[in-house]
Amino acid sequence: MMVNAELRQLYPDSDELFEIVLMTNNDAKVGVRLLNSINHYELTTDKFCMMGGQSPIGFLKAYMTNLYLSEDEEKVTEAISQGIACGRCLARRGDSSLITCCNGIAAATMFTAGNVENQLSDTQLRVAFDGDGVLFSDESQIVFNNHGLDSFHENEERLKNQPLQQGLLKYFLEALVKLQNKFDKSQMCPIKTYLVTSRSEVEAGARVHKTLQSWGLKIDQFMFLAGKPKGPPLQKIQPHIFFEDDMKHINLVRELGIITAHVPYGINNM
Repeated sequence: MMVNAELRQLYPDSDELFEIVLMTNNDAKVGVRLLNSINHYELTTDKFCMMGGQSPIGFLKAYMTNLYLSEDEEKVTEAISQGIACGRCLARRGDSSLITCCNGIAAATMFTAGNVENQLSDTQLRVAFDGDGVLFSDESQIVFNNHGLDSFHENEERLKNQPLQQGLLKYFLEALVKLQNKFDKSQMCPIKTYLVTSRSEVEAGARVHKTLQSWGLKIDQFMFLAGKPKGPPLQKIQPHIFFEDDMKHINLVRELGIITAHVPYGINNM
């Protein structure tokens, strides 16, 4: 990977690199075929975990996994459940219900792009995130879904100085930012992050910025779309992956050739 190549050049003795582990419930007998396929497609895989018919999810923490991706929704849900089991539940102010915050494993279901083939950068890793239900909890999404846009804006204005609770992908962003910080400002960083959200910056952007500041994290570019379609800006960004909790948005952007990962979390997935 281009990110690891640049990190090794700057920090030859550092172990803080991207590490890709192929985890499968297949038997070790298929190992040769897997290796042949990896070599054929010129993929980068550092380690293998072959479980001989058992689920590999129990080994995610052993591999210190920051992000688990799979096309198997059941395995993704199982991975998220493991993370939530070691997380904490925080009561929402003024509400007896609970927000579940994951301190464990970020996981998402992969969807291949549609028939459109986009040209992805081979010099920069571009990762795009939705906000509510992905980087952040679904606490504000609940207000929008249950009470409408005006109530959502009122809620965000009232709570603009109160950081949002973390979502499932917060710790993956944290890992990306940690790697980004290894590059000084004079260098072009080989990792770029984007927030692509349906929020309006004028009515609901302040809380997003203040939340990220309170976490000590940064996003390189913000796309506050105020309800407009996410497809056009994502086509311009050409991300290697876009994390989204709402299948409605995923189905639309996939048709434009965007590689997406569904985060099965929160009110949009109930």
